[in-house]
Amino acid sequence: MPLSTLPFAPVEEIIHGVVVFDPYRWLEDRSLPETEEWIVDQQQRCEQYFSECGTLDALRSRVRDYLDVEVVDQPTKVAGRYFCRRRDPGQEQASIYVRGTATRPERLLVDPSDQGAFASVSIHRISEDGSLMAYEVKHGGGDGKAIHVVDVETGSILPDRLDTGYARGFAFASDKGGFYYCHESSTASKDHTIRQHRFHEPSVDQVVFRLSCSRGSRLVLIADSVNLGAIRIRQEGSELVSDFFIAQQAKPLVWKQVFVNKVLPYSPFLKHGHIFALSFDGAPNGKLVELNDNGCEIRTIIPEQEAAIRQLVFAGNRIFTSHLRYLISSIRRWTLLGENQGSIDIPLDGTIQLFPNQSETETGLFYSYESFTQPPAVFEYLPEVGKSRLYHQRHSAVMHSPCSVERVSFSSKDGTRIPMTLVALEKCNRSVDTPVILTSYGGFGVSMTPQFSVFVSIMMELGAVIALPHIRGGGEFGKEWHDAARGRNRQAAFDDFVGAADWLCASGETNPQRLAIFGGSNSGLLVGAVVTQRPELFRAALCIAPLLDMVRYEHFDQASKWRQEYGTTAKAEDFHAIYAYSPYHHIANNVDYPAVLFVTGDKDDRCNPAHVRKMAARLQERDQQPSPVVVDYRAERGHSPVMPLTIRVDALARRIAFLCRELNLPVVFGGCHETVCS
Repeated sequence: MPLSTLPFAPVEEIIHGVVVFDPYRWLEDRSLPETEEWIVDQQQRCEQYFSECGTLDALRSRVRDYLDVEVVDQPTKVAGRYFCRRRDPGQEQASIYVRGTATRPERLLVDPSDQGAFASVSIHRISEDGSLMAYEVKHGGGDGKAIHVVDVETGSILPDRLDTGYARGFAFASDKGGFYYCHESSTASKDHTIRQHRFHEPSVDQVVFRLSCSRGSRLVLIADSVNLGAIRIRQEGSELVSDFFIAQQAKPLVWKQVFVNKVLPYSPFLKHGHIFALSFDGAPNGKLVELNDNGCEIRTIIPEQEAAIRQLVFAGNRIFTSHLRYLISSIRRWTLLGENQGSIDIPLDGTIQLFPNQSETETGLFYSYESFTQPPAVFEYLPEVGKSRLYHQRHSAVMHSPCSVERVSFSSKDGTRIPMTLVALEKCNRSVDTPVILTSYGGFGVSMTPQFSVFVSIMMELGAVIALPHIRGGGEFGKEWHDAARGRNRQAAFDDFVGAADWLCASGETNPQRLAIFGGSNSGLLVGAVVTQRPELFRAALCIAPLLDMVRYEHFDQASKWRQEYGTTAKAEDFHAIYAYSPYHHIANNVDYPAVLFVTGDKDDRCNPAHVRKMAARLQERDQQPSPVVVDYRAERGHSPVMPLTIRVDALARRIAFLCRELNLPVVFGGCHETVCS
């Protein structure tokens, strides 16, 4: 379908003195029949590309070996009951289970299989006495979710529910008579509200708190057994600020302002009738303070540590914090009075994730551990004995060789030393012809730590080296490392990533014809930026659910809330920095860009699929693009990883097949050999 024949003129705009050319603005409109035709055409192209791959069956089988296993997550203990989400082998989606003690058999509580092929469920909130559970229901991968309530004793689903929307907070009332919620069904609402719902009352739910909306603002409800809290986040000048209000659950219509215009990050918590906040004022690594109801800090509970607080969980009269220092994780224990009770004994060579506590009275902690070779294991820390016990170990396919992890470093464009982790099987004979898969994140303070990935495991089995540079914009080395590539400094993250690719080629680890990159979401922007800036450096790029038209990113869904991370085109200096790297706007007509596989879907309301539609069209509609540009597009796919098992297996097999084909990498498992795609 030649797009040049369609009756849509390119859009030209002058923004802060710059003429911005947008030839495929019409592809932003999903309702156009021409957009539907374009998507159908892309799906046919995608099917044709993968029909030429003779490796898909072997890859699907190997991917299923890894994915079709028992998976347990969301563990929590409330009023002596254990809750979790579990998917057994052969099941498409996980169900929610409950059991009375750690040793008694589990009882099925919620099964999504009767709600449609693309339905998924997860635990949302549990009442303090463990008698009621609110759970999320999603249909596809969008961020919107419905909230249903189940009676834990009987297993019956109550008629009281919230339709699909953006969940901004939910709390069971302390009198057990209903619940409070902040649930936005539309981004076009004039007001933010918190409402009270009473069980078995069909009347309209009562609004107990209301604030007007502004562009990009949002309201979040928090609660404990005593108080309700309302956090409004909004733009104030160049800053993102929050306002905080509280009310007693016994008097939900009487609210008191605690503070206003508090520059983020600043996160309040309600626990045991007290107000706490994770503050970064004068403490780049964070500190936990207690506030009075006038917003004044009355004492410091946890002073700033040498490593930033990554997560914080209250459990009874204790607080658990997780930290990352020089890529080493730790979990520390504190009393509510601020007494340091030392660290929990955990493995040091992987990634630790704390699970939220659903109860104010339970004193234990659930956390997970994983590494490059260790699938996630869930542990329960038992404070009465001061030890952790294994709650669940995921058993996945076993790689045929041990794994080696190597730490190196290189100089970025401005001379900054950037550390990088190289992961490969020990039997891998590395040379200049070794295929290397390069990825990073570089945004939002997200750290690249050792995690188990089926994609990474299989690519290593096939002989690839995985390279993980710890680029600026991440959180590996604190707030300064994040800020160094935030906003107008964004190009530093791209320079670091390109520096990693240059080092890999210069050091003889690989060459551009054997070097591929991948990333999703913000990392998809990273992939798009470096592909357009240094196309000769890479053979293939896997770009999943990305941002690509950065000049218009704020116009899609709720992306305007990311202005603190990317900046805003409303400001001239921000615009010039954004436009300078926006991938969609830097596609040259005479360049053969690397082979690209884009992955997106209609349900993505976080990184709108219009980014992919426009970028792919602009790449494909040029004469100088013999390398393939493929779009894997599904109506049900969104940003959340909640697709059924069969679809996830096929999607992952396609991504691996794409890289194998473009890198000329044979598919060999356990002595069985499949040729590369023709």
